[in-house]
Amino acid sequence: MRRLCVIAAIVTVIVGQLFAQKAFALAADEEGNEPLIELNYTEWKGIMPIVNDKARVYHVWVNGNERFYYKGATKQLNVAIAAFAKVEVKNHVVVLRPGPVERRSIGTKARILFNWELKVISGHASQRATDDIEDLEWQKDPVLTVYIGGDIDLDKIEIPEGVTLRAAPGQSKEAKQNQAATKKIEEFVKQRKNETKK
Repeated sequence: MRRLCVIAAIVTVIVGQLFAQKAFALAADEEGNEPLIELNYTEWKGIMPIVNDKARVYHVWVNGNERFYYKGATKQLNVAIAAFAKVEVKNHVVVLRPGPVERRSIGTKARILFNWELKVISGHASQRATDDIEDLEWQKDPVLTVYIGGDIDLDKIEIPEGVTLRAAPGQSKEAKQNQAATKKIEEFVKQRKNETKK
């Protein structure tokens, strides 16, 4: 009898561990640009025009760490940046990285091509969020990341007042090796910083 109790306890612990691990790995994704409801984004007043931008091609949520992916030309990007600048938050960080970039969808494993993304953090993931404007991965306020190249022309990007620019390295193998693009982005950000100081 005692042996059965010990075995039952071990099985209970193992099953409990399995369910506990699954509880912290919740995820959902959706391809396309079906409008999302505002009720889920009340933390960031004014964010819906960019969330539901027609250029959105993919959306993924993992434990409150949420990303929206967009594919378009510079003109569409400028509309998105202008909308982003109007969101009622403390920091409006726009990160510029060399492209190209792509990802696979969680559900269908489809290849998703995009050239800018919006990241918001809420729910469980917000426990790691920070007010540090240099923390591009865990910034408490939404962060817009733009991948330069292809349909996105750095020289034609319009940066509204109140937007903080940051330069960051590329993420794909090709983009990481593109030193000329990285340098051009760094110079663009430096020039904009100097212009705002005047």
